Amino acid sequence: MQSVGAKNPFTHWHEIQGDSGQLREVYRPLFQKMDEHTRGEIRVLDERLEATMREMGATFDISRERPWGRRPWFCDLLPQIFRPEEWVPLEEGFRQRLKAFELFLQDIYGKKEILRGGLLPVQPVLGSIFYQRAACGLKPPGDAYLHISGAAVCRLPNGEFGIKHHYFSNASGISYMIQNRRALARVIPQTFQDFNVRPIADSPVDMLEMLRSFSADPEPTVVLLSSGPGSAVYSEHCFLARRMGIPVVQGSDLLVLDDAVYIKTVSGLEKVEVIYSRISDQWLDPMAFRRDSLLGVPGLVQCIRQGSVAVVNGIGSQLADDRALLPLAPAIIRYYLNENPILRGLSTFWMGDIDQREHVLSEIEDYTIRGLSGEKIYYGGNGLAPSRADTEAIRKAILQNPGAYVAQPQDCDALTVTYHDGRKVDRRQDHILFALRKPDGGYDVFPGALTRVSTEDTPYTANELGGGSKDTWVLSHPDFIEPPENRAPIRETTMPPQSVTSRVAESFYWVGRYLERANSLAVMIGVIESLELEELNSTERTLYRPVWNRLLPPLENPGTVSRRNISSPAGRYRLTLDLDEPDSVVRAVLRAVSNAESVLECVSIEAWGVISALRTRFQRIRYRPRQTDEDLATSTRKCCELVTRSTPEFFGTAQATMLADGGWAFCEIGQYLERAIITGNAIRSILRPIVRRSTKAAADHETEIRLSAFLRLLNSRDIYRRVFQMRIEAAPVLELLWNNPVAPRSVTRCLEACVARLRDEVSPATNRTIIAMEQLIQHIRQTDWEALAREAENDLSAKNVLLDKQAEFLDKTLDLHQLISDGFLNHQIQMNPASQPTLFGHAV
Repeated sequence: MQSVGAKNPFTHWHEIQGDSGQLREVYRPLFQKMDEHTRGEIRVLDERLEATMREMGATFDISRERPWGRRPWFCDLLPQIFRPEEWVPLEEGFRQRLKAFELFLQDIYGKKEILRGGLLPVQPVLGSIFYQRAACGLKPPGDAYLHISGAAVCRLPNGEFGIKHHYFSNASGISYMIQNRRALARVIPQTFQDFNVRPIADSPVDMLEMLRSFSADPEPTVVLLSSGPGSAVYSEHCFLARRMGIPVVQGSDLLVLDDAVYIKTVSGLEKVEVIYSRISDQWLDPMAFRRDSLLGVPGLVQCIRQGSVAVVNGIGSQLADDRALLPLAPAIIRYYLNENPILRGLSTFWMGDIDQREHVLSEIEDYTIRGLSGEKIYYGGNGLAPSRADTEAIRKAILQNPGAYVAQPQDCDALTVTYHDGRKVDRRQDHILFALRKPDGGYDVFPGALTRVSTEDTPYTANELGGGSKDTWVLSHPDFIEPPENRAPIRETTMPPQSVTSRVAESFYWVGRYLERANSLAVMIGVIESLELEELNSTERTLYRPVWNRLLPPLENPGTVSRRNISSPAGRYRLTLDLDEPDSVVRAVLRAVSNAESVLECVSIEAWGVISALRTRFQRIRYRPRQTDEDLATSTRKCCELVTRSTPEFFGTAQATMLADGGWAFCEIGQYLERAIITGNAIRSILRPIVRRSTKAAADHETEIRLSAFLRLLNSRDIYRRVFQMRIEAAPVLELLWNNPVAPRSVTRCLEACVARLRDEVSPATNRTIIAMEQLIQHIRQTDWEALAREAENDLSAKNVLLDKQAEFLDKTLDLHQLISDGFLNHQIQMNPASQPTLFGHAV
């Protein structure tokens, strides 16, 4: 086994090996199976595991400068294993501590008897930045603060477990615990055969039932409140919401009216009864807490006070996570439960206490210095001897602001074994346990954990600092049977409405538009590469090259400076792969993936796998514009073929695996509207030079060449042949692309598809938008394209009429975007005047 980094001066328990270096018995079957693989095979398994995580959308984004998306979640091939005799004390100790701190929070936000009795110092409690005065007298959901909680535990040098940190108010990592299990079971299922591993897959269902229990409504609207895609753990928010079947919302998705919380949907406002919050208390309500918060919901605390909404965990619960309280945990347990702690805590010293501070400063090299919350480590914690400069710097910082720091011994965390580059190496690890409050006031501890490990990139275990993870197996005795779960009774009910927030609809809308844009552009570029090689001689090429650039999809921002040119291999390569080129294929793909990732909770795993694989393939392609024309053309063709295969695969997979709800409807609306716009723009571009030509035979031949190439660029030449069975002429082309009811690129067919999907959206904007679309469809259908084309052959004014008609229809098609945006996507809320709504108690 290889060690990592410089020599570790501290003593650590080794999870895998005994004192003499032999494997611990519980790991022996696992290592025997894994040792059957060669180093190369282990590397392949590692790559498969990483790819599986990408396909599942599991990310932990600690970098904001990744042009190709988020950092994939890291899981090691070797799991952590807990024997029953190890796990039971952990469960019992965790439950005990949760019960004690629940009573502590109720007391502190109530009568404060523990402080009045002098059993705890006042300063680290009421002086904590996490103590929320607004929570005093505020009834928490179910009369309890802690409902979904976590705690970090680690091995001490003697092998005992100790509590390292509290994550009682915000238990981050549940999804990663579950996804580690799913991924490992897919990649190395044979390793599970020798172990009786307890299941964890139903944990989100248990969470949902608990959340629903806080509303008297038999079908409450439950939402998960997230800070949004900017959160490092946004993929966890999406995973949990998907598994619970609830929407992920941001503060801007919610609105307070009449002391109640509403969610903004494409159909209007819908009342929210329960909020599972994944943002800190201080950001929840700018009217009660931080006034500069853009993440929360103004007026939310007033709604809680009125009992119209439940927020889980209870506001004020973050006080229990303050590390300054860790040294006080034994006293809290004894006071409220009259019991000794089952699970000891890691020795923690609050620097705000002068005696504790002097003790730590006298031996500071032996300690890790942390803040009162978060994962940042200011000193030590990496298993290495600190430098003199670091030591002097932290001494100075502590003396300047002692109350902001705590100290914990450096010799915590066990050593474990992970794979790196196919070899076994030693890493450090700790574990986060998770628990769910039961109706009787007890706690169910999930039979699993998020085991965090250091990696090649960082000596720290915390994922925020670059750490990775292991699957965690809690073993049961062979004759153990999982106890029956206390499930909520099944109610006779109708299917609740599938509401879609305006933000989700907007993201799906742009997924559809960007994917269609990328696909159409890839088709055009691919066809041009083929035309250059296959069909036409140099003279004939000169006939259609001048119109190529005019056929490109219109720029999203018309004022953007662009070098778009598809007349040369270099121009086509740049338009395909240059991230700095506006509306290039790669930019459109990246924007589509980004929008899909922002609503990951609504995207099926199968559909996400397709679009994620597309991103990964592009990510591996290096942009190298200084190649030969032949190499540029080859790379361009391969990339365009990848897009033209993956785009229909995504739409087909999504249609087969996702709900056909309002979110997906707007994805298809975006797809069809983009197709209609691209088609209309292309028709107008090709028509202008054609209608002004004479009707000589040579000119007719030139026109046919241009129209044939034009139809190929729109992937419609074979469709034209099937419909008309004749040579290609202008009038039938116009009829096919503007008015044909079955041609896939027909503008009227695309608009009719939009109308069909909008009819299911119950919104004040529905009728207005449908009427505008149907009027445009009717005007296009009433146009006699053959007569206009025939008159335009020799009459200049008739030519102008035809060109003006094209421009008019294209402009009206472009205008539909603004109509859809204002009516459904930009939170334009219309209320019934009779309802007389009030905002925070005041009439509006």
